[in-house]
Amino acid sequence: MINLGKSLVLGVGIPIALALATSGCASKKYVSQQIAPVNQRITKVEQATNEKIGWLKNKEEKDVSALNERISTTDQRVAQVASAAEQAQGTAARAMSESEANSDKISAAAGAISTLGSGVANALNYQLVEKADVTFAFNKATLSPEAKMALDQIAAKMAALPRAVVELAGFTDRVGSTNYNLALSRRRAEAVQRYLVMQKVAPRQIHIVGMGKEAPPEGLTADLTAIDPNASKADRARLARRVHINVFGAGDITEGTASRIQQ
Repeated sequence: MINLGKSLVLGVGIPIALALATSGCASKKYVSQQIAPVNQRITKVEQATNEKIGWLKNKEEKDVSALNERISTTDQRVAQVASAAEQAQGTAARAMSESEANSDKISAAAGAISTLGSGVANALNYQLVEKADVTFAFNKATLSPEAKMALDQIAAKMAALPRAVVELAGFTDRVGSTNYNLALSRRRAEAVQRYLVMQKVAPRQIHIVGMGKEAPPEGLTADLTAIDPNASKADRARLARRVHINVFGAGDITEGTASRIQQ
């Protein structure tokens, strides 16, 4: 009886166990079937999320790198601007210094030009500073000792005035032909010129002209009258045989008169 009961229990229990086992396998398979798509979606989402995170991380790294590069470039530009500003300040300082130096030079140049202008004006402002006469014997062109003494005074005056010039005008009396007297008057002027050159007067400072027996200029006629207002015709002829000397100096110089020497 007991064995029959056991058999009955086994007979009933085994099918039930098999049924339950079969049912359990079916449930797991169902669950697996239901979970698999979810896992696939989760895997896809996870992959997409990881890809996006990787892209964002890569982008972040690129952005940070670009930002760092921009910051570095900006720092370089700031440094360049600062250096340029410093150079500009140095250049401005040098320019200011040079401008002040140039201003001083311009002022000095203006002063020099003004001085030069005054010097040129004085140099061109020739005035009569000395006049004299040396006379000659009839038909002669030789200098007497007295004439040389008068010319020594002229030479001394010329030495004191480096820019001075002297004019020598030779004259004759009315005796003789025009051509002869013209040559004679020039020889007399040349005699005076030679003597002055021997006394170290530069030839370039001496200008000569032979007037012959031509009537002397009005000023020379007045000089003849001043020498001897009561001179006779013969005396006037003697005084006409002369070289009239005018010394001109540049600048403000007092006029003088050398001795008139007669022969």
